[in-house]
Amino acid sequence: MNKARRLANNGKYEEALREHIDFHDNILKTQPAMYGVRLSFALSEWVDLGQKYPKALTALKDIRDKKTARLAGGEANRDLFHDVESINDHLSEQDETVALFRKIAATSPTFARDIHDIAEEALVQKREFELARQHMGDPGSIFNRAKTNYEQGMAWAKRSTKKRASEDAYRNIFTDDVVRLILILKNTGDEKWARKIQAEALQVVADDKIRNALAP
Repeated sequence: MNKARRLANNGKYEEALREHIDFHDNILKTQPAMYGVRLSFALSEWVDLGQKYPKALTALKDIRDKKTARLAGGEANRDLFHDVESINDHLSEQDETVALFRKIAATSPTFARDIHDIAEEALVQKREFELARQHMGDPGSIFNRAKTNYEQGMAWAKRSTKKRASEDAYRNIFTDDVVRLILILKNTGDEKWARKIQAEALQVVADDKIRNALAP
């Protein structure tokens, strides 16, 4: 990825694109810990390259389309769906994620439930609340999982060399997860559940986004 960055900065766009493709296709074979970087910073830089070199965006969309076709054809692979969702997110094409999730839900509801947490942000952004509610599972279990992840993250953050930044990151993740959950429940007629989760969440993090999630 560093090599791709240097090549792009020197105007060697075709060579930079090859490095991005190689990183995306092969990095996890030797460095599994790069999973998050591969779907965040690496894609951001790839899209940035595409603003200067349109062929890079064409290549990224081609990769996305081939992976989408595999999933639409019945391949139940969570990591593959995460790839597609992340690429769509960086391309601001969340409609593509929603369309793919809808197709998967129609043919493989079990797999749809397994990947709901990955698709949820796009579903809420596009106001597909009913589709999200059908496949999200038990709201109480989802909240408890978000709370546990937050508590474990904050415990880790206390030992981090970047304590403040880490704490802010885990707080934001928890807040966003809870607000999406509240919005799904609110917009599918389950305001009682929404208010219960809102009250419990405010005991964990007193954030205005949670406090205002049920506002008109």
